[in-house]
Amino acid sequence: MSELEDKWNEVIRRAETTDALFCIFKTRGGKTQFFASKESQLSNYAPNTDGFILSSFEENELNMIHNDISFNLDSEVDVAHFDEYIKLRKKLKPTSEKDSSTSEKAYKQSFDIVMQKLQTKEATKIVLSAKQNIETKKSAFDIFSNIASKDSYEFAYLLHLPTGETWIGCTPEILLKKRSESYSTISLAGTISNDGKQQWHEKEIREQQVVTDYITERLTGIEANISVGTTYSKAAGMIQHLCTDISFTSSESLSSLIKLLHPTPAVLGYPTSTALSTIKTAESHKRELYSGVVGFQSSSKGEADIFVNLRCGKLHQNSITLFAGGGIMPDSTEENEWNEVQMKFKSIRKSFFE
Repeated sequence: MSELEDKWNEVIRRAETTDALFCIFKTRGGKTQFFASKESQLSNYAPNTDGFILSSFEENELNMIHNDISFNLDSEVDVAHFDEYIKLRKKLKPTSEKDSSTSEKAYKQSFDIVMQKLQTKEATKIVLSAKQNIETKKSAFDIFSNIASKDSYEFAYLLHLPTGETWIGCTPEILLKKRSESYSTISLAGTISNDGKQQWHEKEIREQQVVTDYITERLTGIEANISVGTTYSKAAGMIQHLCTDISFTSSESLSSLIKLLHPTPAVLGYPTSTALSTIKTAESHKRELYSGVVGFQSSSKGEADIFVNLRCGKLHQNSITLFAGGGIMPDSTEENEWNEVQMKFKSIRKSFFE
């Protein structure tokens, strides 16, 4: 780390012990952006405001961090400005909270509940998630800088909330890119290793097609002018997914389109109502921001970049809880799905720490 990076690392560490509301983020090939809000809580989504957009999986309500104060990570002066900002924030008591990991036994119990719904044909796909808590002394800024330097994901972010929560993520999944009234999205599902030793099988192909069909069906309902590309393999760290690019035009609002599409079967399953109720029964943990929405909008430019929050973690004092999941199909096996989730955890750890 450079001397300037060390200074940012120190001041951001101190900011994490306050009720500061700030975010640092970067799109693939883009510049890092860093801003903070003067507010002491998240705001409701506002269409004509520049800011960071987020929602949790459980609530699925759009919130914002307004771009009240911008900072430049290359500026010595801005380190001092950010320091002044956090001095005005309320200090929080640090917690030694340590989360638990999903055990293989617990995963199997959840898998059995999901499989019952699939075998009775109440659903064709259900996404099952898991948690992995690992000890780390790395700071949030260290982890984010490591991810951003690789530039191998569509979106990397560091997010601190007034509750004291710090989240970090590097997602491969675009939900919506807005440029005036032109939009693009992707259908992303199916997972294999990126080592060239595995081939796509019928299970992954069908899993991804469910997502493509869902998105196009939803967009057809609002009479969007849709263009669907061919399916290809999309690398994301040490794993890859099947991906189909979809573009369309619409006069609908950004928030309406987010609610129209999210959550897709890529993180939920199909039919969505059955999948959601099954997930609530099968999963013993809350997903929180995992598989929710993160991104940002520039209302003055008529642009927005919105992503599904995958490959993410919630920091604790001396550990981080990682979240990952996979789509369960009628022909899935518990062993294969457990191994896939472990492969995703390994990919996250590599992106965060190596």
